[in-house]
Amino acid sequence: MSTLMPFVVAVEPEDLQLLNKVVKAGRDAEVEWLAQAREARGIRFLRGKALSQARSEIRQEFNRLRERGTLAGTRDLVVARHVQAELKHRGMTGPFETVPAEESGMPGRRVGTGPRHYDHGPEDSKFSGRMPVRLPAALGDRLVRACHWTSAPAVEALWEWQTRWGDGPEVKMREAQRSGAPAVLGLCAAFSGPRPDADNSILQKAQLQQQVVTTGDVIRASVKRALR
Repeated sequence: MSTLMPFVVAVEPEDLQLLNKVVKAGRDAEVEWLAQAREARGIRFLRGKALSQARSEIRQEFNRLRERGTLAGTRDLVVARHVQAELKHRGMTGPFETVPAEESGMPGRRVGTGPRHYDHGPEDSKFSGRMPVRLPAALGDRLVRACHWTSAPAVEALWEWQTRWGDGPEVKMREAQRSGAPAVLGLCAAFSGPRPDADNSILQKAQLQQQVVTTGDVIRASVKRALR
């Protein structure tokens, strides 16, 4: 059995419910296929070595059809099939180098990734569902590499943007409020640092954010593919 790589992705609850229906339909199709395969080989009439051989052949064919994507009766199988399609659609097929060790284990969100990627505001409250999924290790590693290196230029530019302009008044205000600072002090903290001097700078940051692709982005898009 191949090693699996786990992911937990924020998704729309409605999408998760619909995906569960797709998975159930796939599972029903697998059950039906197994019943037909057993009937075709006359399993109920076999004994001993002949029975063992027939079961082995059915199992091998079942696994082969799963690998091809013809049968998919688990969430992992359904999502994995569409992750491959989504990577191809985005032109993220590589090859990509290994993610540097010092970056692969870094906690938290990547610099510059905004509400589009993470549920930290009202505009993203729709991503309130949590979907655990396991991808084959080779595919999961390819997904991580693809997202890292595809996003790398934009992430580097966002680091430069943040070094120049800082987090901005909105972030500083939230940090001040979380620390319990009075409203007046919060306002001072928010506006005491450097601020972008033109709309073009804000637009530049937004454009760079749009170029950052996370594993969650790809998996959510894969779920949408599965629901078409």
